[in-house]
Amino acid sequence: MSKTLKITLTTVLVVILLFFSSLVLTNILIKNKVEKFLLTRLPSHITQHHKGISLHTLGGTITINDLVVQIANKKDTVVHTKIKLEKLIVQNVSYWDYLVNSEIHIETIKIKSPDLFYYSQNVHKTLDSTHSSGPLKLYKPVVLDDLQIDSANLYIYDNTLDSLMLYVENSAVNISNIKVDKEIIKRRLPVEFERYSVNADSVFVKANAYENVTVSDVSIIDNRAVLNNLSLKTKLSKTALSHKIKTERDHFDLKVNSIHIDGIDFGFDTRKLFVSSAFIKIETPELNIFRDKLVADDMSIKYLYSQSLRELPFELTVDSIKIEKGAIKYREKVKANNQGGSIALGGLSANLFNVSNTYKSPKQTKIDVSGFFMETTPFESEWYFDVNNTNDDFNFKMTIGRLQAERLNRFTEPNLKVRLSGQTNKIYYTINGDNRRSKTDLRVNYEDFEITVLNKYGNKKKWLLSTVANLFVSKNSDDKSDNFREATVEVDRDKTKSVFNYIWLNLSKGLLESITGNGEK
Repeated sequence: MSKTLKITLTTVLVVILLFFSSLVLTNILIKNKVEKFLLTRLPSHITQHHKGISLHTLGGTITINDLVVQIANKKDTVVHTKIKLEKLIVQNVSYWDYLVNSEIHIETIKIKSPDLFYYSQNVHKTLDSTHSSGPLKLYKPVVLDDLQIDSANLYIYDNTLDSLMLYVENSAVNISNIKVDKEIIKRRLPVEFERYSVNADSVFVKANAYENVTVSDVSIIDNRAVLNNLSLKTKLSKTALSHKIKTERDHFDLKVNSIHIDGIDFGFDTRKLFVSSAFIKIETPELNIFRDKLVADDMSIKYLYSQSLRELPFELTVDSIKIEKGAIKYREKVKANNQGGSIALGGLSANLFNVSNTYKSPKQTKIDVSGFFMETTPFESEWYFDVNNTNDDFNFKMTIGRLQAERLNRFTEPNLKVRLSGQTNKIYYTINGDNRRSKTDLRVNYEDFEITVLNKYGNKKKWLLSTVANLFVSKNSDDKSDNFREATVEVDRDKTKSVFNYIWLNLSKGLLESITGNGEK
């Protein structure tokens, strides 16, 4: 072997040894830095432990196995958040950006099988919490190209008996182009990002003390979301709910085939939350409502829709909402000896525009609804209001087609002990009102209308009362030249009753006046 070859081989071996020695040394240094960060750079109220850190220097990949993180209140040692995960993988850390550009640039972070537990009752807010600069003090900006979270489960609890508030099962999250620096971390949303996607097998939400919401499948990609098989149900039976509540409350059973949401945007503007969507489509909602009127009345003030929107604690902007193939069945129990009477709406189609508290006058919210009342009677309605109008002025118009009065008996007989016969051929009415008072103009064409008053058991006719009642009723509307009887009435709103009670009072008073009065405005 020549001297030159020996020198060359020796040099190559030395370079290789130095290279691998530097890799080992770098591996040890970076691993020590990571461990030092976890031990010393985390705030005192955040603790962690793990079962080992491995580092592949060539690929710039750090893996932390079986990591457990606990977050407590700053003022005490009460833990409110626990995170357990199988692996935390940090891939392709750019040493060049760290050394030259003074930023932490990471290609990918993978979080495998995390379980996150949050106990809201353990959070103790302090006076200085609103001035906090964030949970971590960042010494360098962090840029992350891709965050991947797989097989995640989320649990949020409160201090009630049924303490589970939110549960998300087997979810996957992908977020790209994430950036955090010392200024961004001070914001209410302490991170910037571009594209994102979220998928979950199922979601459970405790909506309130009485109702739960479940969704069997959730998919969110950037600004579009799809929710399949949504359900909102009262957790108690009808009887159990009546025994539990002190004042009347509806028993709900809502099922929705799917909800599509387009043009989603959200964030904080001067620390106030905003949520917006260009379009929402709700497919095949079916709602069953039961109310036990034997329970004491709820005397709290009920808002009109304009006030409810105006006083939301966040900014809401939805350009339009479409509801397809909806159905509503309402049953009301007034007498103890029966299960109550029911009213049904089917084939519902609705279009809502400018559902928002951010639009400025004179732009109005508009609600168009059409469908069938009691299976066969078509109706159409329009509803307008300006959310900025503090008097809550509104205009409501409805047209109702042919209705056999007997179809109302499933509601009037058990609840009012009144049987109706005959039919209405057409009803037009318009309500102009506000949150205190309304005026209704109504026109009705009807024939062979008759009232039968029943005894308290609902099985026998009270002849005298029935005869007297029909003395005040014009049997047909053809006593008028255009075959329409008309009425103009005014109604004072009972603010302890619902919006639909207000609409019903206007319709019922207008019908009564038109049928029993002189049939003229």
